[in-house]
Amino acid sequence: MNIQNISALALQLKAIGFDNMGHALLKRICLVPVTFSITEKLLRMPESVSLIFHFEKDEKTKSYRLVYYDAVLQTELLFNNLNIEGVNVKGIDESMAQIDWKDAFDFSKRKTFNPDDRSGYENELRISQVIDSLNKLETADEGKSIAIALKQKYWSEIPYQDIMGPVTNGRNKSEISQRFYFSEGQPAISADEAYRFLLNRWMEKQIQSKKKQQENGTESETEESNASSGSGLLKKRRIGNNKRHKSIAD
Repeated sequence: MNIQNISALALQLKAIGFDNMGHALLKRICLVPVTFSITEKLLRMPESVSLIFHFEKDEKTKSYRLVYYDAVLQTELLFNNLNIEGVNVKGIDESMAQIDWKDAFDFSKRKTFNPDDRSGYENELRISQVIDSLNKLETADEGKSIAIALKQKYWSEIPYQDIMGPVTNGRNKSEISQRFYFSEGQPAISADEAYRFLLNRWMEKQIQSKKKQQENGTESETEESNASSGSGLLKKRRIGNNKRHKSIAD
């Protein structure tokens, strides 16, 4: 195992903004994988940025290199007080926030089970109710995207896929991402720089969305105005025709 290589990678991560990463690298590299990744989070309330660092093994030198990292900006998800299929969206969001999902998907723990002692499995009952509510949401077109957003909000960093399956509908509307590659001899893009870049893209996206909504609203008003004008002209023509018919009759 190349300790110097691990030290160099740790220094590279430190330059990006994450210190004391040597042990995390050591634990993965000792398994001699062909590729591996490390996920770290940068908190900038109310947003957060997940950075997924991707490493590859060079078969010639038997050393590892940092190839790129994916930065994902996650803005605060706000769920309205909607009721879909009998499920209150805000209520299920609050229920999911109270559950330790990392512990819920940790199947290595063992403890005694007494069916007569409800307090021993109260947490599992709450989890079961949440899953039932998510399933109900997914039966409606409007609720499906909300259920996916909730799963991504609370399950994005835990190994739930083995039992629940992956969330397959892409990223939700509160996320924006960018991949940053590494070139030899070039300075790395820091985590703070990546955050500012993604935040600027997010703000630009919001501005474009508002502009599009305004344009659509203007188009609708124009169509309504034209329709009103058209009906007015039609009324005038009918009145004119009625007058001509009346004069002929006289």
